[in-house]
Amino acid sequence: MKFNFIQYFFFLIISGGFCQNSISSLSRSDLEMGEKIKLSGKKLMEQKYGFVFISNDSSLNKEILIIGVHGWKSDGYEWIYGLKTFSNEYKYTYFYRYNWDVCPDSASDKLADDLILLIGETLGIEKLIIFGHSYGGVVVTKLASKLHYNIPIEIHSIASPLRGYKSLNTRCEIEKKQDGSINYYSWDKNILHFQWRTQHKLDGAFRKMKIDPQQIDLFDSRVTQLPNSMNGKRLGHNWSITWVVNEFLRIPHKL
Repeated sequence: MKFNFIQYFFFLIISGGFCQNSISSLSRSDLEMGEKIKLSGKKLMEQKYGFVFISNDSSLNKEILIIGVHGWKSDGYEWIYGLKTFSNEYKYTYFYRYNWDVCPDSASDKLADDLILLIGETLGIEKLIIFGHSYGGVVVTKLASKLHYNIPIEIHSIASPLRGYKSLNTRCEIEKKQDGSINYYSWDKNILHFQWRTQHKLDGAFRKMKIDPQQIDLFDSRVTQLPNSMNGKRLGHNWSITWVVNEFLRIPHKL
């Protein structure tokens, strides 16, 4: 990493200590599926702001750090399958809780600061992978230009209104490009950005908008258009996380 130990040490002192203030923990078994999935989502969203460690002693991979970042007014349940599945593969699987009323520039600043501490505490990390859903995708895409580490990094935005939308433009002063879309600064060459876009008219969060807020001309970003359905059901806004997790881990699923 490009920051040194002295910088990290003083940052830790100023912040009041990472472990005390910025992390909580849930066991993989705490996140139940089926009829209890919404209760699991509630449990997830009741955690304090900061990182939530999803513990699973049987996980083998200790080189990759996985982080999921929720969207605006998330109920949490849409993340349960993904977090359970990731934690089964990766020892260091985290969920990030933040104040969704904070504008994306400020939210990404806080996440960048918290990441310095998390990575400093997690020895042996060789790769960082962050998934942001919905508004969380805007936050993590804003975050990309603020990350300066000498390890490979992947940023994944899932069903995210990266272009921007009316209510966000009203409450936040966001720098725009000439076409009216949100401006994102360029990121380091070791960072890969991926967009996973839902079908506009099938996405319950976006289908009433005249312009699909996922549509943006973003430099150095790889776009995947999600199909209409998954396992015979409409593939909409919240279920998109499950589809992406399965694709990422190469878990078979049907249309």
